Amino acid sequence: LLPLLAASIPDFQISASQIVTGVITFLAIGVVLIACGTGSIRERRWARPAMLTVGWTWLFIGLATVGFVVTNLDDLTILAGSGIADQPPEIEQLVRWMLLLPCIGLGLVAPLLILWAYADRDVLATCRASHPEPDWSDDCPTQVLVLALALGFTGLLSLPMALRPVVPWFGHLLTGWPGTVVSLLTGAIFVWIGWALFRLRAAGWWATGVSAVIIALSTVLTLRSVPRADWYRALEYPQRQIDLLLESGEPTRWPGIVATAALTVVTLVYLVSIRKHFADVDRG
Repeated sequence: LLPLLAASIPDFQISASQIVTGVITFLAIGVVLIACGTGSIRERRWARPAMLTVGWTWLFIGLATVGFVVTNLDDLTILAGSGIADQPPEIEQLVRWMLLLPCIGLGLVAPLLILWAYADRDVLATCRASHPEPDWSDDCPTQVLVLALALGFTGLLSLPMALRPVVPWFGHLLTGWPGTVVSLLTGAIFVWIGWALFRLRAAGWWATGVSAVIIALSTVLTLRSVPRADWYRALEYPQRQIDLLLESGEPTRWPGIVATAALTVVTLVYLVSIRKHFADVDRG
């Protein structure tokens, strides 16, 4: 279906690596959602922290996606409508809403509903009443477990992402085998950090903070240094569409930099809030 769809759009192509990456990623997400749904139906004790992890991870990704769409709405409108000749203003507005509404609905409303439902203490009480015996999720405080699961799953997603990497690297974009190596190493580190956080190891707490700062620094330097066209070329956009984007000039890079800094600050503040659960942090 995807190759047939691509054939109907001028100059647009979908590579085999893009298809494989998308299929594996969405299969992994589907498996997680099915497992969490099954656990919720069976009222397992681990279902609540697992769904809170899904909700918060989904929300952060949704916020990043909505922020990207809003700040790059002109570019995305050009890309989405590049195959429509002499489009009237009404079509342009329609394209904008078609880009915004799904992002807001799926990226913000859906995870907020999940968080609203599973944050209810009655959900916790119901699961504990149905299964009085503690399970693996009781070995770690919920606030820490959510972060540990999120980082662990993010690390596993590096496997499909390594097939078609585009990695911000301190002012450069890494693609090809260098990007694959960095993606896999980063994924392995994230999996280890998730395990260390689950075990309440101080090393995991410190590694989370250091990783957040390093990733933020690398991202900010890349946003400042790499032109917009290079990002789209790395993402394998058709040259015809890139040429259309270049006609509008280089956009401001501050929204991405501010968003990266804000997310880093939120991460560090959250780390400070869970510091009490790591008894050996001061000695670490």
